[in-house]
Amino acid sequence: MSTLAFPGNTRSLLVVASMGVASLMALGLLTLSTAGDGKRDARRRQKKRRPKVHLRGLYNLGNTCFLNSTLQALASLAAFTDYVDRSTAAAASDSEDAGVTVQLKHVLDQLGPQPARVAALSPRALIGSLSQKSRWLGSRSEQDAHELFQLLSSTLQAAAAGRTGDGSLFDSGFLAATPPIANGIVSSPQPAVDLENPLLGMAASRTACVRCGYTEAIRHSTFDNLSLTVPRTPVATVEECLAQYTAIDRLDDFKCRSCTIAATIAQTKRDIAACESAMAKERDGSARRARRLGDTAARLREQLGELEAALASNPEAELRGIRLASPPPGVSTRQTMIARPPRILVLHLSRSIYLPTGGTAKNPAHVQLQPLLDVSPFATTGHISTSASAPISGAAHAGEKARRRNCLFRLSAVVVHSGAHDSGHFCAYRCVRTGDAEQWFLVSDIRAVPVPLEAVLDAGNGYLLFYERI
Repeated sequence: MSTLAFPGNTRSLLVVASMGVASLMALGLLTLSTAGDGKRDARRRQKKRRPKVHLRGLYNLGNTCFLNSTLQALASLAAFTDYVDRSTAAAASDSEDAGVTVQLKHVLDQLGPQPARVAALSPRALIGSLSQKSRWLGSRSEQDAHELFQLLSSTLQAAAAGRTGDGSLFDSGFLAATPPIANGIVSSPQPAVDLENPLLGMAASRTACVRCGYTEAIRHSTFDNLSLTVPRTPVATVEECLAQYTAIDRLDDFKCRSCTIAATIAQTKRDIAACESAMAKERDGSARRARRLGDTAARLREQLGELEAALASNPEAELRGIRLASPPPGVSTRQTMIARPPRILVLHLSRSIYLPTGGTAKNPAHVQLQPLLDVSPFATTGHISTSASAPISGAAHAGEKARRRNCLFRLSAVVVHSGAHDSGHFCAYRCVRTGDAEQWFLVSDIRAVPVPLEAVLDAGNGYLLFYERI
């Protein structure tokens, strides 16, 4: 066995040097730099704290990336997967909708976070069930992720309607009774009962005549996604898309009910005057004709009373037996805002551009994303304006800094599209949250790789955005 030997003088110098270094360190006059080691240790500890998860991919069965990406996005939404579980348990077993919900639940269960690497899954059974409702899903041609989402959502709603009965918004408690309009403002209380479907929200639409100022009844309707037109600019934001969606539009061919009744009143008064003039001329003539003119004038006066009452209180009232005038179309404004945000907000970024030649192209605008989305600037408050030139409601009534509850959302998944308008590839970014930690993944068919949040926010080619309400 050999040992490494130093000359005697060298050994003495090493011993003295070692004792000197130890003494200086003991006195605090010398420290050894370990910054590099400290950073490496911090990265190791952070990596150790981050839960190690894996995601299961989906086989592409022939241009089915539109389906794979949409399913991956939906699998990241806890409220949606819970709703599918409840719908599957309660749906009638002999319906087409039940077959879809069963297969959808099976796939979503398999797409949850996994502790180890797992093999990819084939969605063939789900495609088979969906093909019974829509044959286009069984073809091998390229399809649209937004159309698939709408098909899945409508199938779940149909299954729920068959289970609970097809009730109105009032029956379900989704829309509380609204008091009549007074002084141009209507106070709109919040719904008392929530529906089970986390995708459903409610929109408020208003149409108002610029000529006379009449506003039709505020109409409420449910939505499971909002389709937003992407501005034709190099760079845009989600907030700009929402602002364009909720902007006040001008319509040039609007037939106002109030203007129609007003024109009918004017015509009826002219007809009464004509009858009275003819009666005056017939005093010395035919008694039968004078009596007939008198009956006509009496009937017109009765109709005039109904018309004036309707104009004063409710222009939408049914006016039986009265022939309404047809004034030329006028100018009106129309606006739609969010009246009740859903638990899961799905935004479809419509990128279709219609060319003068009749063809279509894809809008390549880079849409910037943020982790949080506040939709309160685009939602109604407790007061609704009926002015044709003012928003339905907003900061003018609630204050610039007002932030309604249930209006803050967190980004949870993004379906992106690369390629041209009629061809390309869909993939999905989805977030896995465990406690306070989160990890984003880019999933493209069978491949799932971890990515930083910055890569998601800067993707730019988002097509479907999925937000969960905070």
